[in-house]
Amino acid sequence: MRKAPLAAALGVILLLAPSTAAHAEVTVAFVQPEHYTDAGNHGYDTERNLRALERHLTEQASRCLSEGETLELRVLDVDLAGRNEWWHRGAHDLRVMRDITWPRIELEYAWRDGAGEALGEGRERVSDQTYLWRSAYVRGDSDALPYEKAMLRDWVERRFCRAGYAQGAE
Repeated sequence: MRKAPLAAALGVILLLAPSTAAHAEVTVAFVQPEHYTDAGNHGYDTERNLRALERHLTEQASRCLSEGETLELRVLDVDLAGRNEWWHRGAHDLRVMRDITWPRIELEYAWRDGAGEALGEGRERVSDQTYLWRSAYVRGDSDALPYEKAMLRDWVERRFCRAGYAQGAE
């Protein structure tokens, strides 16, 4: 009757062992970021913002892709919500949000299945002209770039999360 504990132990080991299954892979590349419309103040601020966008895109897309799928994102331009207005500057830079300074990100994507077959590809300008309507939802968010992240989360959801359902329905 020692077989039951042995089988249970083997099952636990198999559950804890690293999986060799192919996971989804998301890559984000920033193309000529020095020419972006507005990725933040030059230097540290721009680097921090781009890294935040990269982490966010990777995290959001990874939750939507199936095992073995790949998504290559090439960010071509970034225009953050709001503008730094020199006459409002004091000791700190102040980014002023107005209804005409909505966030925009231009990108290209290539989405492939495990065999390398294209599931989708294109070039899009993602924007949110009504970003200020989200103010109540992002006001308490201490995270950097709340408007851009909300905009990208919605785009990833529309483009990659529901795409499988739409394809299956056809």
